[in-house]
Amino acid sequence: MLALHLTPLAARAASTPVRSWIRESTTEVVPHRVLLQSDLLSQLNTVFAANPFAAQNALSSMKCLVCDVMVQTQVEGRRLEDIDKRRAAVFMTFGSLYTGGVQYLVYTKVFPRLFTERVIAKFTNQPIKAKLRNKEGIKALLKQNMTDMIFNQPLLYFPAFYIVKEALTAADEVGTGAPGHYGSLPSLSSLPVSRVVSNALDKYRPNMVSDVATMSMFWFPANFICYSIPIHFRLPAIHAFSLAWTSGLSAVKAGDFNTTTQNINMQKTEGNHQRTPLDKGADRLNLAWTSMSN
Repeated sequence: MLALHLTPLAARAASTPVRSWIRESTTEVVPHRVLLQSDLLSQLNTVFAANPFAAQNALSSMKCLVCDVMVQTQVEGRRLEDIDKRRAAVFMTFGSLYTGGVQYLVYTKVFPRLFTERVIAKFTNQPIKAKLRNKEGIKALLKQNMTDMIFNQPLLYFPAFYIVKEALTAADEVGTGAPGHYGSLPSLSSLPVSRVVSNALDKYRPNMVSDVATMSMFWFPANFICYSIPIHFRLPAIHAFSLAWTSGLSAVKAGDFNTTTQNINMQKTEGNHQRTPLDKGADRLNLAWTSMSN
């Protein structure tokens, strides 16, 4: 009787490869850390896939806020409780409306339609080896990156960047009586928007080539990663690279800012042109906006 029960088991063992038998008979032990990482990535993927606009917009807003606070505290040397909250709020608004709004539309809606959504969707969801064999996907990747560098950055991003920066400068100068474009105006309500736009573009034109070249050195290679991952992670990846870009610039610009301050003090000592607190504020504003690129 026992032999009859063992016979099917023996037959199964004989007909089943040893490797499969071992796999069925053992339980794979997965490290706890791997499980946590896998679970976190799965949750992030679920959130960004289900709510792509809201999730990345919140991330963009916080990124721009953190960037400005970082510049104010680490570069300008302010204490956290003494930061310019209005300026920080403007940065956060810019992050929500432009980098989290307009860029979302351009990168996740316009680009896929321009360069065949089917091709992009397939390419971005493939593993790396399959991507390298996907000629259509690679062509779409190059076209998106070149379009970003040649059209989007110089014709859309930087004009918006300079206009908002100019608006902040105007808000600081209005009503002060200081020499310049806006000091003589009594209030913001008397400030023509067309004047702000015109002045901003006048400042952008001579810097256009150098600005785009500087951005391209970082963002051209970074975009190859951003445009190769699933579309709902495209903007979060761009925001992450932007924070890294900002951190690096802030560290570099801190030295430039300190050098500028020393030069100003030397000019005062030698009796040269006296720079007002408004001038210093404009310098800090330029530094902050330059640090927040993209």
